[in-house]
Amino acid sequence: MGNAPRVGPPSTNFYALDARLQNLDTNIVYIGVPGSGPDNRRAFWNLHGPNAGSQGIEMAPKIAGLMHTPFTQLISEGPYQIGGTHERVDWNKREISFKVNVGVGQPDTVFRYRNVESRWWASWSAKEDGYLGVYTRTHGWRWLRVRLAEEPKNIMDLDPAAMGNNFQDWDMSVVAVDPYWRKRHVEATWRNDGDGDGGIPQTPWDQLEELIEDIAEGLIPGISNLIPGMHIGEGNIVVPNRGTETAWPKFLISSPGRTWIEDGPGGQMVPLPLLTPDDGVVLVDTDPTKRTLTATKDPVDPLFFRIARNSQLLDMFLHDLTDTGLPVWRRFNGRFTTPWPAKTVCRIKVRHSNAGGQITALMPQRYGMAYA
Repeated sequence: MGNAPRVGPPSTNFYALDARLQNLDTNIVYIGVPGSGPDNRRAFWNLHGPNAGSQGIEMAPKIAGLMHTPFTQLISEGPYQIGGTHERVDWNKREISFKVNVGVGQPDTVFRYRNVESRWWASWSAKEDGYLGVYTRTHGWRWLRVRLAEEPKNIMDLDPAAMGNNFQDWDMSVVAVDPYWRKRHVEATWRNDGDGDGGIPQTPWDQLEELIEDIAEGLIPGISNLIPGMHIGEGNIVVPNRGTETAWPKFLISSPGRTWIEDGPGGQMVPLPLLTPDDGVVLVDTDPTKRTLTATKDPVDPLFFRIARNSQLLDMFLHDLTDTGLPVWRRFNGRFTTPWPAKTVCRIKVRHSNAGGQITALMPQRYGMAYA
């Protein structure tokens, strides 16, 4: 029986760990455009940190544009005014400049050097985005979508592979039209358990809505199957925004049913259009600069609904139903106006009219800097 190695008590001193396990250095990686790596996947490059240069490319020590989000102060000034007046702040695209060394470790053959150079440029595009990632022990991973802003303008050696050098450096200029760094979004789901009306008091409008449903059923038997239960469930989706910037959450909404979503902290409940089973899952993007509603599939517009929309009497009773023949984004005439604050746990009030209906919130995590 051999002698077993002596094992002491576990150490609680973090700094007693191997430097590779501590990983206190700033790590910078780049993930290339689609199809740039093996098996038609994205290429991966370690540019800075403990594994820098393991793929033959290394970032030089200096970099510009990594940290502060670029902005422009718009200030108006008058002829008799002392100083100026702040009007607004415009947040601009982020431009990052750095230098890379191609051929780190001096590839032993010109073929290897040429392959590294070829794979590096295949990982970049002026038309598609790759991902620049920064990791620190204190702040974790943050990611930025980037592409080439312009071609490198280096004065290069006529033959970088001459006399076995197999080395070349390039000045990289990349741009991110969205200047904010991001982490993986945080998800949370609320489900309507179908127990009554969720605490919402019955109103005369609710009674009128039930009367209209009865009239519609009398006119067209079976049409009430398109109208979800009239008892609305209400709840809160609790989801954190850990980022340093305000966020516009997205929502995945099950159909059928009608849904309401709170517009910012303490804001109004924004009603969404009535969804039919044919709509499938619907994505709601509260960012006013984006398309608000996207359905899994848009329904075909039946002849009956086209006729009903042109009939004032029928449209008065069946307005929501006649609109279901339109794409879901055309049925919505509301808007979201208020983002959710940074560094807070957000309680988003939601409602769903269908028992078993489900709403999932996707909260973006945006940061103004790479690691602060």
